[in-house]
Amino acid sequence: MHDSEERYPPPLCHPGTREVVICRIEGWYGFEKPPEKKIMWVHGPAGYGKTTVAGTVSKKMEDKTTDLGFDPSKHFIITLAYQSTISIPELAPHIEAAVKQNPMVLNKALEVQLTKLIVEPFNSLGELDDMPHRLVIVDGLDECINSDQGSRVQKQYAEDQEHVQVRVLELIRTLHSHNFPLCFLILSRPEPWIKRYIESRSFLSMAITEMG
Repeated sequence: MHDSEERYPPPLCHPGTREVVICRIEGWYGFEKPPEKKIMWVHGPAGYGKTTVAGTVSKKMEDKTTDLGFDPSKHFIITLAYQSTISIPELAPHIEAAVKQNPMVLNKALEVQLTKLIVEPFNSLGELDDMPHRLVIVDGLDECINSDQGSRVQKQYAEDQEHVQVRVLELIRTLHSHNFPLCFLILSRPEPWIKRYIESRSFLSMAITEMG
């Protein structure tokens, strides 16, 4: 999370830097109405400053809307659900009820968590057309690994890394398919498997890309 303890104070761009990409993100997001394509991928090499861009965008959004910024490296859906209860208070009782009904959901597969902690609570709200859209900032997708499985030989580690990162993209794609009032800003290095998935015809139809 951009304002979490381990990231405080959050990294921000120095004044006058990264202005082009930040302006394009703001122009895409729109504030008043959701963009036509609700997913934006900003990619750049290591050291470009993607995390500072994410922090700056998150800070700018504070005055205009509430974002759901977080690092996807751990507990993707649980973090999203927690931030959603803060940003969208109407969701809180539905998410809390889901956890009380089945506490083991916190240890279930991400796809099950997505259904129980995000999809079903949103559906419980009924009509969503008048709900302001929120921005989900997924910073450092290329650093997302399965941290619960210990150390591995390099080849297996790389395969797991690719699988987990593509899995996160599939979860985002599933969320997008429900047409909830959520937009997604994804920041990462242009790893081949991330680039291949995002630039596939089916995903690119719902996303735009921006080179940092």
